[in-house]
Amino acid sequence: MADSELSIRQVEAFRALMQVRTVTRAAHTLGVSQPAVSRLLADFESSVGFALFERRQGRLWPTAQAHALLAEVERAFSGFDRVVQAAAQIREQRRGAICVAATPEFAADFLPRVAAAFAHEHEGVDVALLTLEPALALERVAARRCDLAIVNEAAPLPGVRLERLGQWPMRGIVPRGHRLARKRVLGAADCEGEAFVSFAPGTPARLRIDRLFAECAVTRASGVEADLAQAVVTLVEAGMGIALVDPVTAAALGTRVAVKRFEPALEVPVNVARAAQHEASPLADAFARYAAAALARLR
Repeated sequence: MADSELSIRQVEAFRALMQVRTVTRAAHTLGVSQPAVSRLLADFESSVGFALFERRQGRLWPTAQAHALLAEVERAFSGFDRVVQAAAQIREQRRGAICVAATPEFAADFLPRVAAAFAHEHEGVDVALLTLEPALALERVAARRCDLAIVNEAAPLPGVRLERLGQWPMRGIVPRGHRLARKRVLGAADCEGEAFVSFAPGTPARLRIDRLFAECAVTRASGVEADLAQAVVTLVEAGMGIALVDPVTAAALGTRVAVKRFEPALEVPVNVARAAQHEASPLADAFARYAAAALARLR
């Protein structure tokens, strides 16, 4: 009857002998003595319950059963090699998956650029990007359906930890050819009486901008409104007025509109959200660092 005490070391000795053909070379391959290899092979034969080698002229010759068993052993070692390779890839952040949610102003241009830079340095890692409103983004993080989320402002949510990446000033945008396009810096007083493209009522950006102009005693001409920063940009480009947008949106505009530094500075916070009670993912940490570095270049 076969002995059930089969060990990986016995299998290694069998595989080594099948590959190099002599006990001497097998011992050298495994870094053990010849008697140790002979003992492992004898124990292996006892474990499997049939003869693996015929002894002729002082050498071991594999039986048909040994050749049949070797095919399965090689498949097993191939799987083991894949485990070793996968472990190395995970350790070196070259394997895995990460899901990142972001609000529309980040998801339109900024986040894909960060994801592309991240993917180039982390080949083998799958990256999924989601565009969500702040509350939904945080809900996904709390439910651990996203590894992290990048948002401007969001109401606190149980199970979510917000980390401030920093604050960046909003930018003024005006149509090309507009009289204010010649100014290097756009001031609040410059907006007096100007048609102004606003964000939707009640949004954090709208509240922040309205508060600033009220404090500066500046009255703007009422204009059109839009929910998304990209829609605000398109309206400004079409000559519907001037506006203030977040720096991430402004950085991606190219020559569509004239982008101006605005004074007094109106800072926009940027936060990364993570699950509060979940061990941090090294990939998520790395992605957050890439995002922070990209934001730093907007200064």
